[in-house]
Amino acid sequence: MNSDRTYDIFLSYPHADKVEVAKIYKALHDKGLSVWMDETDIPDYESITRFIVDGVGRSRVLLAYYSLNYAHSRACQWELTAAFLAAQREGDPLQRVLIINPEENAEHIHPVELRDELFQKAPADQRAIDSLAVSVVTHVSAIEGTIGEIRGLIQPRWFGKKGTGSNRFVGRLPDMWHIHSSLHSAEVPIITGTTGATVQIHGTGGVGKSLLAEEYALRYAAAFPGGVFWLRAFGNDDVKTAMGQDEREAERIRQVRDIAEAYGIPVKDRSPEEIEAYLARELGNNDPFLWVVDDIPSGMDVETLERWLAPHPLGKTLITTRTKEYNSLGHLIPLDVLTPDEAWELLTSWRKPVGEEEEVAARQLIKDLGFHALALDVTGAALHASEGIQSFAEFRKELASPTRDELELAAELKGVLPNDHEKSIASTLIRSIERLGPKGWDFLRLASVLAVAPIPASLISTVFSEVDGLDESEGRRRVVLGLDQAENLSLAERVEDETGARSVHTLISRTVRFHDSQPERANQLQTAAFQALTSELSRADDPLVHDELRLAVTHARELVSRSDDIQAADLMAWVGIFDHVRGAYGSAENLLRRECELRKTLGAEHPDTLTSMNNLVVIFVDVGVVYGA
Repeated sequence: MNSDRTYDIFLSYPHADKVEVAKIYKALHDKGLSVWMDETDIPDYESITRFIVDGVGRSRVLLAYYSLNYAHSRACQWELTAAFLAAQREGDPLQRVLIINPEENAEHIHPVELRDELFQKAPADQRAIDSLAVSVVTHVSAIEGTIGEIRGLIQPRWFGKKGTGSNRFVGRLPDMWHIHSSLHSAEVPIITGTTGATVQIHGTGGVGKSLLAEEYALRYAAAFPGGVFWLRAFGNDDVKTAMGQDEREAERIRQVRDIAEAYGIPVKDRSPEEIEAYLARELGNNDPFLWVVDDIPSGMDVETLERWLAPHPLGKTLITTRTKEYNSLGHLIPLDVLTPDEAWELLTSWRKPVGEEEEVAARQLIKDLGFHALALDVTGAALHASEGIQSFAEFRKELASPTRDELELAAELKGVLPNDHEKSIASTLIRSIERLGPKGWDFLRLASVLAVAPIPASLISTVFSEVDGLDESEGRRRVVLGLDQAENLSLAERVEDETGARSVHTLISRTVRFHDSQPERANQLQTAAFQALTSELSRADDPLVHDELRLAVTHARELVSRSDDIQAADLMAWVGIFDHVRGAYGSAENLLRRECELRKTLGAEHPDTLTSMNNLVVIFVDVGVVYGA
């Protein structure tokens, strides 16, 4: 192939859509346009960057067949991003990037600017295909020069930890464009005189913060011709997490020295201050650059944190961290779990489920894992290793075991996870959990015995007061402190509703259950939760408060599902009444039958339960249930 040849169109499309795209290619070719169209699927970073430089760079326009498959194709997204960023230099990237959308809506298309300026819907027949080709000819005739002539697409130099990304990276398109827009917005707050724009990606351990930062740096590197600089602060994800402040500062100095030396700055016989001043001056004499600081720990003061940021205003600083302590610095981007489609793509990239039964089990397994990126990657590795030995359904069954943590099996398997991440989910999360004070631990212990659902603040407060015999004011104070500790370390999230509820990811609750050194405290909190919920649900016979009781009933169901004592019987009765009043008669009958059998079993050991039974009979009759029928 002639390396000097230029093209009118770079046809960017996912390999899965090649049949539909081939018809468009032929129509464009028949109209006299020169079209770059590669028929291979490009899986890895090196191949992607080579094709971008060779194909996109020598084309006047990128025409993207933006299907749902396109949204999930790493290679396609790299091609589009490279063309979009290069064309921004010209002023209007929509002149160089044309979108064909074969889907009913445009929600899958990113950046959002492309949704409002769609070039055309996918052609439905040959006449429409020919019309599309004519429109493309008209558009291209007004475009001068190639994308590569606007801005070179060769990737800039990389300093520090070299990014390679992962061929299992999925989704996160809105997050990447959010990062890009925030880094380049003049409205992003800064620490005056220290950096340019600053963006923080924060979230719980293993959710994918570091990999997202790395993928962004690789994919959007053309926007940072001055280079990409990567520092590691070792806040949580490495054996160096236990280092003190002086040790971490020494580590920062070492990394900056290595970067300066790689940048061509003489470092021999120079002090750290001289090296950093020289580096800042050299960076200021060149183009904008990206400065990534991965895994910032909690507990840094402002002065210490500032030393980690970009040394010159030309630099854009991208931080990853689990803590929310620094929320006054720059723009915050909370990173949540994967979407269901992204989670499916990640889990099945290791091993495809065979048959409808396995597909159902795989989707249920994804829910069991709470759509958590690292957990899905680890589970995928375990399923890949056990192919032919263990099914998806069997893995789910083992995962539910109260005595064995199936996720930790993968820690013993061979293979590499992105970003040198540990395979142990517990090790990843426990480092954050261990930073909690007693009140934060108590909150997570409570969450670990309740349902995987938002926990109303009022329930937390009542339990905290009940478990230690506190008055209402002191109970509330402990709740505020406990929630603050958990939220600052991204171990809990505030739910936007009127209950002030907090949610805790299922893997965090799981880690607490398996690794809590004080299980007796968890039992005390569970007992207090039974008492609080029993009191709360004593209003269950009033349908006017059912919406108010919705979350309380969810947690009550979880508690009674794994207990068989008198507390469970009392709470079970009220959940049964709740179901009966709202018309769920089958559920109500099952609960009340189970409650009756439990009371009879406990009657000999708990004589006072017979009196309680008689009192409840009256309630059941009042709501129309024949008790024990």
